[in-house]
Amino acid sequence: MYDYILIRSKRKTISIQINEKCEIVVRAPMKISKKEIDKTVNEEAYWIEKHMPEARRRMEQAEKITPELLHQLTQRAYMELPPIVERYAVLMGVEPTGIRITSARKRFGSCSGKNSLCFSCLLMLYPMEAVECVVVHELAHIRHHNHSAQCDAGLSQPRGAAEENAGSRQNVMAQRKMNMRILLTFS
Repeated sequence: MYDYILIRSKRKTISIQINEKCEIVVRAPMKISKKEIDKTVNEEAYWIEKHMPEARRRMEQAEKITPELLHQLTQRAYMELPPIVERYAVLMGVEPTGIRITSARKRFGSCSGKNSLCFSCLLMLYPMEAVECVVVHELAHIRHHNHSAQCDAGLSQPRGAAEENAGSRQNVMAQRKMNMRILLTFS
């Protein structure tokens, strides 16, 4: 049996997460019994055991991020991200109103309702392919401010280059989107 933090809310399903402190967090409906929650946690033991080492690795990595490293990553992000944003904005036919760099630890990027993009400097710790995928994802939000299928379709269909390259460009973007999910989940 695992110790866990229980958060009850008006939801319909049980979810299990491992947070940044390597604690198991269980979110459950208000009316479900503690016995049923314990049973679900025990049934998910394999998932917990599989993901706990990765959570520990991320926690150790987070402890290594010093103020000096944050400063270096911020400077690098200010140098490298604007040209990437500009290149993909042209391809996708969108215009962000601004770019900000933060030291957010839980969110790599966001797009405001006014089409201003925000990126975490920690994104610079990842391969450039992952960085580009986050940029494209946030640019797609300029057209669709949600995570609908239309927004997803925008990720694989950047605009602007010659028609004969459209198919290969779509394949590249779809592959990059898939690679980003893998890189950001397991890096």
